[in-house]
Amino acid sequence: MPRYKLLIAYDGTGYQGWQRQPSGRSIQGALEATLFDLFDRRVDVVGSGRTDAGVHALGQVAHVDLDLFLPPKALVSAMNSHLPMDIRIRQALQVPETFHARYSAVKRAYIYLIRHGGGISPFTRNYALHMSSPLNLERMNQAASLLVGEHDFSAFRATGGGRTQPIRTVFTSKVFPVKRNLLCYLVVADAFLRKMVRGIVGTLLEIGLGKSDPDLITRLLTTGNRTMMGTVVPPQGLFLAAVTYPPLRPGEEENG
Repeated sequence: MPRYKLLIAYDGTGYQGWQRQPSGRSIQGALEATLFDLFDRRVDVVGSGRTDAGVHALGQVAHVDLDLFLPPKALVSAMNSHLPMDIRIRQALQVPETFHARYSAVKRAYIYLIRHGGGISPFTRNYALHMSSPLNLERMNQAASLLVGEHDFSAFRATGGGRTQPIRTVFTSKVFPVKRNLLCYLVVADAFLRKMVRGIVGTLLEIGLGKSDPDLITRLLTTGNRTMMGTVVPPQGLFLAAVTYPPLRPGEEENG
């Protein structure tokens, strides 16, 4: 049974998140409905991870198993012709059956966009957080760098986040300007807790506004005290940017 790796981009504004829902729109549900229309059977779409309601993706990855071979480019074309315009298949590759979109992933990258020091734009309100006050980029980066390494991120775990073990390894954590009044926070880790990135951004904003010192990050990582964390920011500025996988073993091939 051929397995395909899908690279997916979507605007999460009108969806209740990645995971299929009993009622309401979801990204996974839209993909599975499209595949049902194409192949007249249920095809499970297995994603690299869940994104919450309102969160976007530039590089979500999923895999599907089909009961017939279809050239990857033809699969992309067929799915995009049926999907709503706010979900696009960017690429499809035929991969070995050992590939798993979630369990094979070794790194995930998120970005969060912040407009600061200006008014709300009607054109970016669904894709960036708007801050009326200017932010201290140097202080934010000083704090962001303290997240790099293996840490217990219990302080950044969402309420009701389950019993998932909280130890995560962060490889990159930095804030940089994209253009005037637009900042981007980039964080790359092996995995993330639910709402972890949004909690980190909320804390970095408090530091950038001068309400807390950069050392707050160290105290949060050391104590696990969630009450010291900044406000969890809204979802619209958050994008799943990329998912990284190890190289294929000798004899395995990707066909695309």
